[in-house]
Amino acid sequence: MATHALYVESGPQRKSTLVHVLDLLGCVVFGRTTDEAVAAAPEEIRLYLRYLARHGEAVDPQERIEAAVAEHITKGDIIGRGASDIVFAPERVPFGAAQLAQYLRWLEWSRADLLKLVKEIDAKTLAKKPSEGRSLRDILLHVLEADMGYVYAALGPVKEVGEPARAALRGDLDLRVALGEERDAAIARLRAATPAERVAARGPRSDRTTFRRALRRMLEHEWEHRREIERRLAGTPDRGPRARTRR
Repeated sequence: MATHALYVESGPQRKSTLVHVLDLLGCVVFGRTTDEAVAAAPEEIRLYLRYLARHGEAVDPQERIEAAVAEHITKGDIIGRGASDIVFAPERVPFGAAQLAQYLRWLEWSRADLLKLVKEIDAKTLAKKPSEGRSLRDILLHVLEADMGYVYAALGPVKEVGEPARAALRGDLDLRVALGEERDAAIARLRAATPAERVAARGPRSDRTTFRRALRRMLEHEWEHRREIERRLAGTPDRGPRARTRR
């Protein structure tokens, strides 16, 4: 049996909630209420373990899973939908070298899986607006722009990350090419970050461990939207978090 600590963000009324599973970086659960999100966590953890196992990680998707809330933050920017100004207790400790190398691999897998999903979809289908929600193109543009924001928040502007993103946003570069180039450049810059950059606080809050948060949100955000696209392609109603104008 494995017990996973849950790190929760919601408003004080415990409505829209995100549950973060920090020992499985990138595993995140959205719920319309805190109780709903916490109750859904074990199955989402199992899905994430299956995903990691498919990529060769030494995990057991069949293990008995228990989950318990370790920390619950109820104040922050767009709380419950990916607050940009919160840091959970474990995130105050910098990544070790082995951890960082592992999570950079996960970033590679995540983007490759996203691109595989949409590889054969023509431009007209990508741009088609569904009866509810955004087009696939708009979802992908949102992921692209958010990734640039996460890297910039952690390390400042990175030309190699920004150029493909901006070119795609202008319509000058195929979106899928831009997604690949941007992630490659982001991984290279994250890998090259100095020890000081990995622990530096950026922005108005002195306790923001933005490097760790950038990796967490890059993995979480793509997991959310990759699953959104999977549901769309399967014709399953989307019950995940709605589009966010902020990160």
